[in-house]
Amino acid sequence: MKKLLAVLMAAAMLMSLCCTAFAEPAEGATYKIAIMTGTTSQGEEEYYAATSLKEKYPNIVLHDTYPDAFSSEVETTISKLIAFASDPDVKAIIFVQAVQGATAAYTQILKDMGREDILLVAGVPAEDPADISAAADIVLANDEIGCGYQVADIANMWECDVIVHYSFARHLSYETIVAKRDAMKTTAESYGIEFVERDCPDPTGDAGMSGAQAAVLEDIPKVMKEYEGKKVCFYCTNCGLQVALQQAIINEPNAYYALPCCPSPYHGFQEAFGLTATYGDINGAIKNLAVYLNDHDAVGRFSTWALPVNMSMINAGFEYACAYAEGKIEGKVDEAFLTTCFCNAAGGEIELDKYVDASGKEYANYYLIRLEPINFADYLN
Repeated sequence: MKKLLAVLMAAAMLMSLCCTAFAEPAEGATYKIAIMTGTTSQGEEEYYAATSLKEKYPNIVLHDTYPDAFSSEVETTISKLIAFASDPDVKAIIFVQAVQGATAAYTQILKDMGREDILLVAGVPAEDPADISAAADIVLANDEIGCGYQVADIANMWECDVIVHYSFARHLSYETIVAKRDAMKTTAESYGIEFVERDCPDPTGDAGMSGAQAAVLEDIPKVMKEYEGKKVCFYCTNCGLQVALQQAIINEPNAYYALPCCPSPYHGFQEAFGLTATYGDINGAIKNLAVYLNDHDAVGRFSTWALPVNMSMINAGFEYACAYAEGKIEGKVDEAFLTTCFCNAAGGEIELDKYVDASGKEYANYYLIRLEPINFADYLN
């Protein structure tokens, strides 16, 4: 797979010449754009992005959330998406994170309801690429496999001895998560880093999110005792468990955290460390994190991306959807304009790459984003 190279530093965010101003919806617009996100326990930044758009454009934006126990309440998610499509004024649905049920709902909207006029966007999909790309018009995702390489690269830069990969059966049934794990494992072993797979509870299971978080908080000190004297880099595939991971790691001098599962300056950090989530000031959020990490002797043990990618999927998707509803783009997939929308949402230059599966098949409407990791020490001055 061709690797995406898109470096976003704070200065580039402000100075890039590729961006234009965000295109506001047409005055007096009568169409609606529906946005489905998780609750704040599943993805606070996506929820914030959607509710902010709802507040700014109350006559255009519809917003709903999928259940926290989404893997066992798939029908509820599907019914909510169908409810969006039942409104004839809805011209686009943006679903981030597109958990189980997205493919079934989108297929039903197109085939059973005959709503071929609706633009269907799926961000951070939980279903197989072949399935979701056939049902959605546009699929948006972090470059999962690229992140696998990146975590191992960062761990090697930090001279870590071990990478511990936390996941559970449901996630390990996803093609992209398995590919990311395999990329991380292969690269780690090429550096001479021991790769350890460790089970953790599924937050959608009987123990719930709090039980899964408690298990991770208890397990990390055990791992550090097991590998006493070694540097250990931890990674977890679940969004809701990032808070527990971050809280446990910061208290262990030899524990490291290369990336969240959805890399972002907001993914868990603020809740984990009791910081204010300054969504309107990304650079400020990173600086606040840097100061906190530095005060806790951890500034060189954590990293992330400078851009909250999941938020950008919603903001870019909204601008694109409005243009689609207003007839400003031809068809449903305009890659050049989609790139411009992401550029506007990011505040800096960004590129989109295509997903290519293990057999070499490229998915024309499945777009990937991968940025370079930041060094929090650069934000201390």
